Amino acid sequence: MHGRFTDLHLLGALSQKGTSDRPLCKCEILRKVRETELLTETEHDVEPEIRKNGAPISSRPQSVTEQTKTPSPQRSEVNNLQHAEVHNPQHGQTTTSMTSAKLPDLRKEVITEPKTMTEALQGPQREHWLRAIHSELRSLLTKGTWRMLDRNQAHNRPLTVKWVFKVKKNEDGNLDKFKARLVVRGFEQQFGFDYNQTFASVAKSATWRILLTVAACLDWEIEQMDVSTAFLEGDLDEEVFIEMPEGLVEYFDQHPEDRPPGFSTEKICKLTKSLYGLKQAPRQWQKKLKKTLESLDFRQATSDTAVYHNPTTGVIIITYVDDFLIMGSNKEAIQGYKARLGEIFTMTDLGPVSHFLGVRITRDRNSRLIYLSQDAYFTRILKKFGLEDCRPVKTPMERNSLSTLQPRDNGDSASPEEREDYSSKTGSLMYGMTQTRPDLAFLLSVLSRYMSNPSPAHSRLIKRGLRYIQQTRDHGLVLGGVKKDPESAWSITAWADSDWKGDTVTGRSTFGWLVQLEGSTVSWRAKRHETVALSTTEAEYTALSQCARELAWTRNLFSELLLPLHMPIPLNGDNQGSLKLCRNPELHQRTKHIPLTEHHIREEVEAGNIDVQYVSTYEQVADGLTKPLNTVSHGHFLEAIRVSACPIEEAGRIIWSTEVHDDSVP
Repeated sequence: MHGRFTDLHLLGALSQKGTSDRPLCKCEILRKVRETELLTETEHDVEPEIRKNGAPISSRPQSVTEQTKTPSPQRSEVNNLQHAEVHNPQHGQTTTSMTSAKLPDLRKEVITEPKTMTEALQGPQREHWLRAIHSELRSLLTKGTWRMLDRNQAHNRPLTVKWVFKVKKNEDGNLDKFKARLVVRGFEQQFGFDYNQTFASVAKSATWRILLTVAACLDWEIEQMDVSTAFLEGDLDEEVFIEMPEGLVEYFDQHPEDRPPGFSTEKICKLTKSLYGLKQAPRQWQKKLKKTLESLDFRQATSDTAVYHNPTTGVIIITYVDDFLIMGSNKEAIQGYKARLGEIFTMTDLGPVSHFLGVRITRDRNSRLIYLSQDAYFTRILKKFGLEDCRPVKTPMERNSLSTLQPRDNGDSASPEEREDYSSKTGSLMYGMTQTRPDLAFLLSVLSRYMSNPSPAHSRLIKRGLRYIQQTRDHGLVLGGVKKDPESAWSITAWADSDWKGDTVTGRSTFGWLVQLEGSTVSWRAKRHETVALSTTEAEYTALSQCARELAWTRNLFSELLLPLHMPIPLNGDNQGSLKLCRNPELHQRTKHIPLTEHHIREEVEAGNIDVQYVSTYEQVADGLTKPLNTVSHGHFLEAIRVSACPIEEAGRIIWSTEVHDDSVP
């Protein structure tokens, strides 16, 4: 990684006009800057530092001449733009940022992400984008991502590449850095020629909620790491050729020490590593990661192939592309694995976990509690849709709102703008629901049925859902709270419920289930039945069967991770007929049409894996996943699923929000 940066102050002046009063293109800008650099009698190379294994090191040694050079007055402003290593107290890490080239304040300045390199180099943030481009090219060259070939040596048609520019924000929504990424246009690939298999798994949300609950109850250490350029670590199985990246020639003009022997502008690049945009890039990274972790005696779980477990040390690693959670009771072993992974991959040590996939994770270790919340995410989506000052409401749906959700009349269709707005709002809420908010599950189940042609009533309902978020945006899941002995068995309780003919349009029912580990809600679902149920018994039986599938998966996960379970697992329902059907093939005349696959639960009961139990409707926790509730019932539902206001952690202290919402709105 070699670093000499262009005179960015001069670049700003040159980018305004060319000799014919027209905007200069990117090539002209870079060449003129280079010409001016050559005219400068004295020159000072600013050598950035990079992080490796958590410690800043110089990328190459400076010669005696370089060390004794002094900056000329003309270049003092450029020298002030150098990269410096700064400490981030939030994560306890060292990151690369700009010193005098101060990052803009997003509260005062709107930054538009450029679509092309020309747009980036002629915009107001050209200094930051140029640094990002240089950093990306330097990283690609350092890793040996490609090698140059003559065009006639390509066995497949070279793929084109493009630059993607992104303004990266931190978890609080503040500007973190400017990122430029070289991306292959993967849609040009042809199956069987330059790619084959593409599947790559990521950790299921239920998996990491389960393991966070285990970690909270056992007071495990939970550390987080991030792979800086994950896809570049994967080795390609196919031959893939790309056109020469835009800006590479100009980069070599400014950094001749990086230019390979025999370089020519007519050459193409043969990839030796995966590159972002390739269809197989995620799969190749996962294959490389699996091989690496297996060499460290980790075993890949079958129930969730993004989870790895070391049976000797008990350490568990959860992977989500380039994000890692490393947990276990053996702190020394965790630190050892972190150091070893840092030697193999370019990684950032984020220290104890505080955010994961946009979810704020707050620990109260004295109480063995973990809080999962998305307050910053919900604040952003409220602002995005212009509802940051909307009136809050206490429930996501009104009690009788289902009867008003009729589809549009035949021939009447929503405009493209209405469909886009509706789907964007629904999708934004959907992500929050799948991570930390089971109380939104039934609302999203209803809203997602009308994505192709929402009516004004549906648009009003999604707006009400956002008003509910305004009331509860600091709410999230509470996990743990039970002090467990490492050798004791874990208790799982499940709940399943269904309405009957709740969908007034199709006559179908909606089922809902949720699973709790030591009282903490770890998985849930609300879904409309695929067919019309002919009785409440059939509807409830289907709900129980669907939940049994989740319990079978959960049981397998615990078995693979060597975590004992209390057996059988209690599954609570509020319909006596469906419970009888789980135990015996009764009611033949009324149930003979039920698909054979739904009888899976009967086999689970006979095997002693599940114990179906009766609870009254008032005690049915899953009731809030099948119908709208009034304010009082909804409050009880939130309490039962342990969704409540969550604190944040600052400087090692647990701080509760002092924000007060308007409770006068019904």
